[in-house]
Amino acid sequence: MPDDIKSKVKALYEVMKDESICDIEVSSKDYNIKIKRKKHKSQNIQQTANTSISAVESDSAVSSISKSTTTTLSETIKSPVTGVFYASASPGSPAFVKDGDTVEIGTTVCIIEAMKVMNEIKAFLKVKIVRSLVKNGVVVQAEQDLFDIERV
Repeated sequence: MPDDIKSKVKALYEVMKDESICDIEVSSKDYNIKIKRKKHKSQNIQQTANTSISAVESDSAVSSISKSTTTTLSETIKSPVTGVFYASASPGSPAFVKDGDTVEIGTTVCIIEAMKVMNEIKAFLKVKIVRSLVKNGVVVQAEQDLFDIERV
């Protein structure tokens, strides 16, 4: 493996570790790199969808859904990365979703800006947005709950 690709793999792995990302894929015309990390024991409860962040531009990060283990099972959409939460595409635009909305698979529910990359967080199930848990412009952590949801 050439040294430049080896250094890119190492850099990607460090980003994955820092941001608690389990899977990453970067493609160019010369190569395609896929890295998968094992989940930590604390992540075993969580069902994580593929999260893809390209070094050039965001293909879109797919949200993950987790079930809490309390007596009432609630589901949430979590942030796949640490970054700034945006409820809309621009300051004057309406929010992607609001409380009570039902969204289809693939619907963008918010954007998380991480390392100057805008990551669209999309629903991978048809769900009802019960409640937004984060205010616009707030920094969120990887795996932080963004929305309470109900499956439809």
